[in-house]
Amino acid sequence: MSETNNLPILRQENVQMIAQSAPDTYNTNALSSQRCADYGEKLLAEIQRGGMTDALDKQCADYIDKSKRTLKAMNERRSPITKLFDQIRSEFTGMENTIDPTKKDTVPYKIQQARNAYAAKKREEAERARQEEMRRQQREQALNRYKQESEDDYRRQFDNLVTEKINELTSLNQSLTVENFDEVSNKIQGFNITLGNEWFQNCQCHAHKPYEVTDAEAIEIRQSILNRLSKQFKDQFQAEVGEYRDTITDALPSKKKELERIANANAEEQARIKAELEAREAAETRRLDEERRRKEEEAKAAKQVQQSANEMDGLFAQNAVATPVGYQPKTSVKQKIVCANADGILAAVSMWWSKEGQFLPIEELSKIFKKQLSFCEKVANDKDNPEFINSPFVRYEEEVKAK
Repeated sequence: MSETNNLPILRQENVQMIAQSAPDTYNTNALSSQRCADYGEKLLAEIQRGGMTDALDKQCADYIDKSKRTLKAMNERRSPITKLFDQIRSEFTGMENTIDPTKKDTVPYKIQQARNAYAAKKREEAERARQEEMRRQQREQALNRYKQESEDDYRRQFDNLVTEKINELTSLNQSLTVENFDEVSNKIQGFNITLGNEWFQNCQCHAHKPYEVTDAEAIEIRQSILNRLSKQFKDQFQAEVGEYRDTITDALPSKKKELERIANANAEEQARIKAELEAREAAETRRLDEERRRKEEEAKAAKQVQQSANEMDGLFAQNAVATPVGYQPKTSVKQKIVCANADGILAAVSMWWSKEGQFLPIEELSKIFKKQLSFCEKVANDKDNPEFINSPFVRYEEEVKAK
């Protein structure tokens, strides 16, 4: 930039030149413009009255030529003044451009580019940390899910085992007769109510193993669950099966008497006693089943409460993942299209056309595609090898200009 005392805006002779010559130049150009326009109006009125003739066309051609010369003279007269104004404007805009962050190579622009690069780096670091934390949480959730599903599977197998043993006792009790009473009652009284370690050794887990969990981790998880459930299952097995066995065992003396009464009674009495016996046993079986179901429902409800708490913890953890830690510069993240080749341009135009272009009026579309239309017109006007668009939506019109 030139020194301050050399700026055109501050030089006295330039201010004097504008003050002295600008009014005369303006008045002269205004008069030339008015006279040229007035004479043209007369020619135009004559054309409108009688149409064009050869003589009138020659006058019009001479008028167009004089208009061009007048325009040139007007431009030459005002050029020193407007050039000075352009220089003044250029000085002001030059000072502004040196500190404009949007102008390339300015100091603010370079600083902004540095900030952009830093913001991109911080965002990349935050995104990488977010992805890593998300993977960690997903793995943790997968581990917890596998633990829960494995435990649920072991509990289902245990419940099925208890039901199976209770059904065996029920079958033994129902098979009692006077003839086999001693043999079957001994089986009932000696029925095993101890859950041995072999059941845990042979118990297979059918829970699906997530891909985030390794085989070694899965084995360790299953073994840990079985070790933790071992005492509970053994105590529960002994309590539930043992209670049912003891209930049947306590009733054996009275049942033996009932069976003997049935054996000594007539057919009608046998049916009545047998029905009463079966009703009492069925009622006791229902009571035990209801008690077992009640305990299962309580355990299920407690499990659902724990699952809800775990899900809430997971939501808080996800929110924590989305919040970067530490200083983060304010950023505006927008998607920019980078076309790999010409097909990318075609894809972008296709999207624009489907979303907006096809709904615009033809006048606006013609402005948008002015360059492309001009190219097609140039091809059509090629003197050696003209080419035309063959489409029912396109027509060509001759544009005739007088020279």
